[in-house]
Amino acid sequence: MGNQQGRTLGGRLTKKDIERLQRRFQRLANSNGKVNIAVFESMVELGGNPFVGRIFKLFDESGDGCLNMEEFTRALEYFGQLDAEDEQYRFAFRVYDSDKDGLISSEELFAVLQALLGSTYPDAQLEQVVYNTMSEFDRDGDNKLNFEEFKMLLSRQDLANKFSVNL
Repeated sequence: MGNQQGRTLGGRLTKKDIERLQRRFQRLANSNGKVNIAVFESMVELGGNPFVGRIFKLFDESGDGCLNMEEFTRALEYFGQLDAEDEQYRFAFRVYDSDKDGLISSEELFAVLQALLGSTYPDAQLEQVVYNTMSEFDRDGDNKLNFEEFKMLLSRQDLANKFSVNL
């Protein structure tokens, strides 16, 4: 985070990168040594990315709405290991699959669209987009997207645009 170039999800983080980000974390942490989601959401470097909250929750193992240094470091290490494109798609799938059942329902897809588009479009229009998307990509007709169906939906460009971190 800072003035260096952005790295996509699969970019290897060096030990030096992790140490620098840990120092940044310590500057942002409250007196309990934790950083809450609001701090991350307000960071310019994250550019108002609508997935920040969902990604944050994946690593907030304690469920307290904050990341401690250990949780933050685990998140950094995880990102640093996402080399293969398939691993990047699996991570993105986890972000979309908010109920963690291994499938993306039309409700979950709708929630993502709402997060991405805000109030730009009325709910009825978003529902139509979800219906059309499910009709096109739901190959087995269960009104849910499995991982392979999801990969057909999400482009490589989407991975780069929505799942990147500025270092």
